[in-house]
Amino acid sequence: MPLNFTELLRKAPIFSELSLEELEHVGRVARRLEFARDEIVFAMDENADGLYVIASGRVKVCLPSVTGREVILATLGPGQFFGEMSLLDHSPRSASVVAQLPTVCLHLHHQDFDRLLDERPAISRKLLKELSLRLRRANSQMESLGTLDVIGRLARFLIGMAREHGQDLGNGWVAVRRPTHVDIANSIGSTRETVTRLLADLEARGVVINEGKMSYIRQSTLRDAAQ
Repeated sequence: MPLNFTELLRKAPIFSELSLEELEHVGRVARRLEFARDEIVFAMDENADGLYVIASGRVKVCLPSVTGREVILATLGPGQFFGEMSLLDHSPRSASVVAQLPTVCLHLHHQDFDRLLDERPAISRKLLKELSLRLRRANSQMESLGTLDVIGRLARFLIGMAREHGQDLGNGWVAVRRPTHVDIANSIGSTRETVTRLLADLEARGVVINEGKMSYIRQSTLRDAAQ
């Protein structure tokens, strides 16, 4: 198994307490999967086949809405995992996962994952902790939709992107690969046109710099707009 996969598994919170030997075993039984941008990793209502750990790239977890538009529940990056819910309750996939960028994942078959949970109960505790964190994020997202205006929801979304997927430049700014305006709109309950206008407004106010596919975010100032 390539060393970078060993290091990836070590940095993933769910596997952080495994020994080097155990990490190497997980790497041997896992499959390396590559997905192009906009490629579906799995679709809602599919039967579950395993757990995915992101090695590189970024994915979105999404649902269809009654209007036909997509609703994005979360974006996940390197070291994060997905697909665990269906493995725990043995139900079909509760959402779709789509690559937002070219993405490489490690896929652990459900039988190997079940065996790992039996052998290392600490992983179950880490899994519960992560599920609790995701529930809190979902509650925060619902609270934002109900109490914040669109500029507030956009600011909170950008802060979350910077915190979870950004690179701290050490000068008060954080660089992050920006999702498409459509994906941002589907994450905050808005439209592409509104997102484009508000990003330009934030840039004019000096709290965001947009260059190509990157955004540079001044988090301390942007937080005021998220209140």
